[in-house]
Amino acid sequence: MNKKELAIFDTRVREVANFLSQQISKVNAIELAKQIIRGAEGGHEFDEGNFVSWLNDRFIPQTIWLSSDDYARGITRALPQALTFARSDFGSSKQRDLGQLWTDTARGLLGEIAVQRFFTEKLGLQIQQDTSLGQDLNDYISTDIKFVEEPSGKYRQAKINTSIKTGKFNARWLDEYSAPKITQIDAFIFVRLGTPKEHFVAYLKDISFLRTKLFPKAIELGELTTVSSSALWDSIPEFEPIPAYISGFLMCQDLKYPIHSVTAEMRGSENYKGRDTRKIYIREGVGVFTRNNLYALPQFQELDPGNKLKVIIEGIEKEVDNKDHFYANTGSFSYGIANWQKLTAKL
Repeated sequence: MNKKELAIFDTRVREVANFLSQQISKVNAIELAKQIIRGAEGGHEFDEGNFVSWLNDRFIPQTIWLSSDDYARGITRALPQALTFARSDFGSSKQRDLGQLWTDTARGLLGEIAVQRFFTEKLGLQIQQDTSLGQDLNDYISTDIKFVEEPSGKYRQAKINTSIKTGKFNARWLDEYSAPKITQIDAFIFVRLGTPKEHFVAYLKDISFLRTKLFPKAIELGELTTVSSSALWDSIPEFEPIPAYISGFLMCQDLKYPIHSVTAEMRGSENYKGRDTRKIYIREGVGVFTRNNLYALPQFQELDPGNKLKVIIEGIEKEVDNKDHFYANTGSFSYGIANWQKLTAKL
């Protein structure tokens, strides 16, 4: 960034951090402010002229705070899912250890809890998710909103299938790679979760697991002393509330398939030191991005008549192949209380 761009960025960071620091430490507020600004700008939620509108009309009203109790709910609900996913990952090239699967899965469950809180606090609607244990893998790709409260106080089945997707604060894209889910879902909701790097260890400190379970065992084994365990305890950050930005939603019935919209540009040189470095970058768009779908568009035929260049999703640097993969940049989402009320009417 040049000096002017850096000054604008720093000003925006301060404004977002001022809001976040009402609930969390200044250090974490500044770091998360940098992340959300990069994500929201990269997702085309705002440009140079409407940052203040984005901050006051979108980000602040659509951010809720998750407590330590919410975190406990999330990791508890995530554990049986992680066990299920671990069994399905077994033997695959992307196999992850259970601990990583657990925390990754917990992020998604925390996003669902955040949406439930958002509907209650901002829209006055009580919703429920299916939190039953022991489901198989297919059950986990069904709707994320199972029941809706009626004025009588009774709960009924939701009328539409809603998928709640959760990303980090710097995410630019809703990214759904499950082909069956793409065809089953009526609405997508996207949540950005502002978790600091130490969130899991800070939570273990918050519930005193470290002090009452791990550290006494470590002292018994000679790994720690009373003095060193106390110093270690003090060095671990305190658990802080987690900001969850409910970025917006998409109604699938309003989309044209397979490609609703796309903006792309070529970068690189045809002959840079003897090499062709050209790539096509998708900057924003909504749809099932496969090479076949994209190259059916005149825009891509003109950019790459030979159909030979790599196509990259900007921001996540992922190459597009021919597997069905639904993407939507965050700037494409509907937002604002009036639009959210339209969604709740459909539920």
